[in-house]
Amino acid sequence: MLSRLEQSLRSWQPDAEWEIQPGTAGVASPHRVATEWAGFRLQKDGQRLYAKVLYDDQRPLIDVGRSASASRAAAGLGLTPPLIHADSEQGVLIFAALDESWHWATLDQLTQPQNFKSLAKILDRLHQITLPLPSRQDAMRILRKRCQQDGVALPAELQWLGECVDLAWQALTAQPFEPVLLHGDPIASNWLVNSKGEWQLLDFDCAAKGDAWYDIAVLLNEQMPFDDQWREVISRWRGSCSEADYARCRLYALVDDYYWTLWGLWSGHTSPRGLEFTKVGQWALLRCRQSARDPRLERWLALVAGSAA
Repeated sequence: MLSRLEQSLRSWQPDAEWEIQPGTAGVASPHRVATEWAGFRLQKDGQRLYAKVLYDDQRPLIDVGRSASASRAAAGLGLTPPLIHADSEQGVLIFAALDESWHWATLDQLTQPQNFKSLAKILDRLHQITLPLPSRQDAMRILRKRCQQDGVALPAELQWLGECVDLAWQALTAQPFEPVLLHGDPIASNWLVNSKGEWQLLDFDCAAKGDAWYDIAVLLNEQMPFDDQWREVISRWRGSCSEADYARCRLYALVDDYYWTLWGLWSGHTSPRGLEFTKVGQWALLRCRQSARDPRLERWLALVAGSAA
């Protein structure tokens, strides 16, 4: 990883001498942090940057050019640190480094009403951007194919859960919506906050074109365990919460949990690194199973598809 970074730096700035230090260590459980990229802190003549180098085992799923395009667009609105340099061949992205006042947000911070409102505003601004990107449904199809090609031993119940997810996608795409730029993975480990209460959104590897409700559903699914919390947050975001709104979020949460179930099991099977990828898949599978077994699922499907009486 370091050699690829050094080669990229030489190609970018041949005469520069950079001081390189390890960045954030990868952790897969209980939260996904630096699982797809190795991080490095760079410094030269007072300039501080942060480099990410894509792990080889994640190349089948992550398009460096897509991550770079979405990062640039978001940085243009001040939502994420500026992207300084991108090298798709070496799998390297280099960003402006934030100062020491920034830190990862905690779940407690994210669930505070005033903070959740700030996150929703950032996502609303992000959703003003349009980029010609694939959808999250496309990403799921690619991951399913990789699991088959790489011989991942999936639990038998994932066949049934996959059928439920396909029904969810059918319902979610049955009604027209305005496609926007999605972050695709706005979980706690992708938010930074500083001492002034300012927020930044990181890691656009799951950026996609799709329905703005997807991002909100991911936020709710990670942070809010109770139905009334979901309805309250949706009401704050949209001014009201219909049953169809609530159902749409539940279905997007289901398909997102299915994706990360597959990702965790696939990564655990294919990656030589010692991270607890499989545990990520097992945890996502638990939530996926709970959603699919919820007695309200058929009602959610009908409400979202517009066929409920």
